[in-house]
Amino acid sequence: MLSAERKIKIAEVVKKNGGIKTSDLSSMFNVSEMTILRDLCALEGEGFLKRVYGGAVKMSHSANEISTGIRKQINPEKKNIIAAKAALLINKGESIFFDSSTTTQALARRISGECGITVITNSIDILNILKENNDIRKICCGGELQEITGSFVGPLAENFLKDFFADMAFISASGFSLKAGITVENPVQASVKKIMFDNSIKKVVLADSTKFDNISLSKVCPVSYADTIVTDCKPPENYMEFFKQNSIEAVY
Repeated sequence: MLSAERKIKIAEVVKKNGGIKTSDLSSMFNVSEMTILRDLCALEGEGFLKRVYGGAVKMSHSANEISTGIRKQINPEKKNIIAAKAALLINKGESIFFDSSTTTQALARRISGECGITVITNSIDILNILKENNDIRKICCGGELQEITGSFVGPLAENFLKDFFADMAFISASGFSLKAGITVENPVQASVKKIMFDNSIKKVVLADSTKFDNISLSKVCPVSYADTIVTDCKPPENYMEFFKQNSIEAVY
């Protein structure tokens, strides 16, 4: 297991249980306690948890999100596969919502040489990826800066985005479940994604195969609300049947 992936799972365990012993994490991931201590130190620096004697506890004020820097290291190959396929959906002259995920960042890198499109986003990272291209019109909301994700969120961001309407919206998901729908870890991110979907003609979800049957804290919308799902391999048969019944395009 990659170090970044282990950190994600440690964060999820702490989030779920409120706290855990270092020795238990060492056994759970079959690594040394020194390795776990380094992981906990990194996660404490992200503001997700607080180290205590013998383990770690959840921070009461934590946003329950892992930083973009760590997330970029998780499944980069899958994200690049998804980005390559999603880029083919974009046509010259279209206006597009991009959320602040690492998957949409991969997509932004794919289209950085395009011209004649308008990108509306809440992500500083996506602006930085596209900033050198004067042929892409870039619109970004203001609002409260969530440093851990490099994105603007909250009422100011939401009210700004409500005044824009796009041909297409690309959002990612932490969880993708027929039962719970499209979910993410943070309610303020869920609100931004929902507005982007509500105000777009075509709604596209970017979700790698590890997200299927996962459920995160905050619901964005039901799966049936999406028009297209872009993933890295063929989804399970129950999902394919659901997509067929609900006229959802699966791109893989």
